[in-house]
Amino acid sequence: MGRFENVAALARPFEGAVAVDLACGEGRTTRALLTARPRLVHAVDVGSTLDDDLLLDARVRAHIADLADLPLEDGAVDVAVSLNAVEHLADVTAHLAEVHRVLRPGGTAVLAHSDWDTALFTSEDDDLTRLLLDRFVAHVPAAGARTDGFAGRKLLRHAARSAFAVESVHSWADPHRRFDEGSVAWKVATGILAAAAADPALAPRAAGWVEGLRRSARAGEFLFTVTDVAVVLRKE
Repeated sequence: MGRFENVAALARPFEGAVAVDLACGEGRTTRALLTARPRLVHAVDVGSTLDDDLLLDARVRAHIADLADLPLEDGAVDVAVSLNAVEHLADVTAHLAEVHRVLRPGGTAVLAHSDWDTALFTSEDDDLTRLLLDRFVAHVPAAGARTDGFAGRKLLRHAARSAFAVESVHSWADPHRRFDEGSVAWKVATGILAAAAADPALAPRAAGWVEGLRRSARAGEFLFTVTDVAVVLRKE
């Protein structure tokens, strides 16, 4: 199983349940939740990026909303998943308070995040890879944006400040051997290029580094991983 399937499984959705996918993006976690045959999945994000087929699925209800002000009634859902949202939030405590509010008593929430500082690339220059990853982790892509390359390791801290009980903690690092457009490794590498773009000395070295990743992939030697962390929470 991959990241989305792992997180959905930890939420323990069940047939007839009502679930909420927070920061749903294109809907990969929503798809994973649907395999359990829930009655309804609320797919919530701050913008409209959900895949068209999910928008047309009668089991999915899409919402564009602030993740700290959910358009759901108290106790309306059985399970909740918040994946890779934390680093972008101004107030994680408010987000978790809203998740707690919309969950029924005894409901399960999964707070999960990739810890980008742990990213691993097979490359031809290990020192340059470390330099580029450090630049990527520290990079803020736009004015007013929020990022945190260490978000995964901070999840328990956020959980401890919430009204939830911590049930369990999990981590994994899925291996990815693809380095083509659309792959996870490609997306992270393009973020690294963006982080290096403003440095006239580093930018050409970053471009050469990416070419080295392509060579490794063509030779069948490429590997990318990043550690994902998930905290399973229970509303008592």
